[in-house]
This record gives sequence, C-alpha cells and structure tokens, in this order.
Amino acid sequence: MKQIIQQFHLSVLTILVIGCKDPSRTKTMDFGLFTIEVPYKWQQVKQDGIDSYVGAIAVDNTDTLYFDLGMYSNTLTEHNIEVITRQMMEESATDSSDYIIVKDMPILDLDLDADLYRKQNVSWDTIDNRRAKIVFPRISGKGMTGVYIGSLWGNSSKVRFNLCGADLKTQTEEDLLKAIKTLRFHKRNIDNEEN
Repeated sequence: MKQIIQQFHLSVLTILVIGCKDPSRTKTMDFGLFTIEVPYKWQQVKQDGIDSYVGAIAVDNTDTLYFDLGMYSNTLTEHNIEVITRQMMEESATDSSDYIIVKDMPILDLDLDADLYRKQNVSWDTIDNRRAKIVFPRISGKGMTGVYIGSLWGNSSKVRFNLCGADLKTQTEEDLLKAIKTLRFHKRNIDNEEN
C-alpha cells in the first residue's frame, strides 16, 4: 500500500512538472477593452498614454509587444521603398539607411518592382468580426509582426487598434500570429468610462 501511494505521488508530481514546462499552455490576458489568449509566460506591462490606451506585453528579456488603442494608432504600413544605385548614393552623399541600394539598374527601368525589397508581408483577415490587417516579416526576425484594425466600433468609429513587435524571434512571431486570432474587443467598457 505504501508503494502504491508513493507511486501515485510520484505520478502527480511528474504531471505537475510536465504541465508547468508545457510550452503550449496559454492564458487569457484581460486589458479591459480587449482580451487575448497568449502563451502562459507572457506578462502584462502597464504604460501611460497621452491620447490613447497603450500597454505592452513582455515576452522575455529581448522581445516585447506593444499595443495602442485610440484615434492615432499606427497602421503598421511599411514606409515607401526607394531604390537607388551605389553610384547615385556616392554622387549625392546620401545617407544609405533611407534607401535600398542596388549595384546598378538601367536609367529608365520602369519595371523595377520596389515590392521585391520590402521587409514585411501583409494579409487581411477577420478577427472578432472586424477587418484586420496582419503584418509579418518576409525574413523571420527582420521586420514588424502584428495586427492593425482601422475601426473597432463600426465604419464611423475613429477608434483604431494595433498590437505589434519588431524584429521578434521566430517562436515569438509564430505565437503572436496565433494569439492575434483570439483578440476579443469589449466596447461596453468605453461606454462606461464616458458616462
């Protein structure tokens, strides 16, 4: 009987240890105006916003996600790409960080497709019955991963939302793209705060 009890305790302890280390465990984070289901280790971080509701999610020591819910939330649109030749850069003493530099291109190359040089992909989906733009890097770890919703409470609403992170580790990118699908928004909280 004593051996059976010891084996039972050992089995329960094993299940608990395995459960605590299970990377697929999730939890629901409640930010009041929205909820999201995320990996268990992610932690909420409070931040102060001036003209919108902002906050962060600490993933680990290097990756952090940020959200912005308000009238001026960033659309997560990648800046226009300008492609120049190395010779053009040298002749004008231009800061190379603002351009994509190619070895050479014909002077009147109208077929040059700047999209070849973009860092992120864009897709569209429906999340919590809202049209959502999802962005993710073409090369993992180099670019923005996140979601932007242009109107949370209907077509006339000026309340926007984004949640994103930059240059995230591959696993964080995958986890964020999965978590984005679980976003649920709660307008009633805004109504209560206005009254």
